[in-house]
Amino acid sequence: MRCLDMEGFHERMHRLLLMAPLYSLQRRRKIAFADGNEVTGMELGMVSLLYFFELMLGGTRKGSVRDLAAHLQEKLAHFTAGREEEPVDYEKLAREIVTAFRPATGRRSQEEFFNLETGRSETAQYSYIKAYSADIDSNEQFYALDEHGLELIFITKEYFSEYQLSINQLILRKQLERGQFALALRQVEEMRLDVETIRQNIVKLRGEMHRNIVSDDTLERYRKLVEDINNRLKGEDTEFKELKAFVRETKERIRENGDLSANRTAYENISEVESRLDLVHGKHSQLLLLGIELGTTALKEAQDALFFTSLDSFNFEQEITSRFFGSPLPVGAARRLINPFFQLAAAKVWSPLSVFQPQRLERKAGERPELSFPDLAEDEELPEVTRAIQMLNGRICSLLVDFLAAGEGRQEALLGDFCAYAGAEDKGLLTQKQFYMFWILLHRKGVLVLDDKEMSEKSPYYLMRSELSGLEDIQVSELPGGQVLEYPFFKISNMQIRVNYKHAVFGR
Repeated sequence: MRCLDMEGFHERMHRLLLMAPLYSLQRRRKIAFADGNEVTGMELGMVSLLYFFELMLGGTRKGSVRDLAAHLQEKLAHFTAGREEEPVDYEKLAREIVTAFRPATGRRSQEEFFNLETGRSETAQYSYIKAYSADIDSNEQFYALDEHGLELIFITKEYFSEYQLSINQLILRKQLERGQFALALRQVEEMRLDVETIRQNIVKLRGEMHRNIVSDDTLERYRKLVEDINNRLKGEDTEFKELKAFVRETKERIRENGDLSANRTAYENISEVESRLDLVHGKHSQLLLLGIELGTTALKEAQDALFFTSLDSFNFEQEITSRFFGSPLPVGAARRLINPFFQLAAAKVWSPLSVFQPQRLERKAGERPELSFPDLAEDEELPEVTRAIQMLNGRICSLLVDFLAAGEGRQEALLGDFCAYAGAEDKGLLTQKQFYMFWILLHRKGVLVLDDKEMSEKSPYYLMRSELSGLEDIQVSELPGGQVLEYPFFKISNMQIRVNYKHAVFGR
């Protein structure tokens, strides 16, 4: 008959011996303080495991012996400030702790016990800390928390529910590394429930903020809480992305393994994990937006509500006026009472140095910038710039007529088609700013009429009229849809160009 009280004896001893390194450190290391107290290696070992756990939650994952030594020194600085003994070699202490959790051989820690259930000696193997990476240049080894170190932390304290998602992410990674895809499916489902719980807590927190923020101290406390929530959500989002990449790589490795039929169950499970993990990550991304909105809009609304509540609750007549005139106050007390409501004395002076400050130029009301080419006065000479503009406009119009004539005398074309033709005929034309200004100004005019009576010699369109005497007008209109033409240095909207001739057949 099987003894029921011995059932699961191996698992019980496994959990019990999980703490063996802590008791080993307790016997090997003690640090005495000046006040007579002392700290043992057990406490320092637990602090070290929590340090690696915080690195894992923060996404850093790895830490060196020097990093751990600096962390221990920081934690003990307050207690060792007045010690009379020799200073502690924290790097040696950190190396001793790491060696206790991870033997120098690199193998797993082993603890032997006699299994009363099976009647034979057995060995329990543990991996608390693993080698993560190394920096050859600095000759430094980095370590990270392993599965049994994580288990030891969990059995010593039940963590708050807000960290449950991060913990489940760590467990999921371990299951994927071991190939336990069926268990990973269940873990992803728990993560989905965790995400929903976080969403409910954020919604609940927003309602509490509007009800409970009644002072600046409360507002600052909620601001710090919202900041912690957003930092944790960002860390969880980073972990989700790493998990998805790891799942994708595992799936590709199974598919490329050769005989897919032998691994079909594993392939189907990892595919299901990938699909569900995408859904959970999508819901978690919505939490990121909700957290950002909580830290901006909700806090601002609560702050405004606090401000206006203070205004409503402050009665000037009762708090100031009645107090000042109703009860006799000493001069000093009366001055302190009403002093906050007096404005500071403002001296109206002018400094000569103000003439060197930047000046603001204001445009007079009704004055609008000129967007067309100005005509010269009668007594002004034609400058070289305007003459060059006339020649370029004439060249553009001449190319346009040639382009339309090549299409058997058509009268309409698109600016994009013409630019392609003009660029082939004159490669430098599309790099000139004036080419695009020509079409912009024509679009603003709508219709350019080439009339002998209204166009003087000094007009920028004069050469167009004189060289192309058969041309009557050019109409330019923008196309619906807002298509934009892009060239090496400029962008312009596509336009519809139409030309009208004085004769049915235009000949040059």
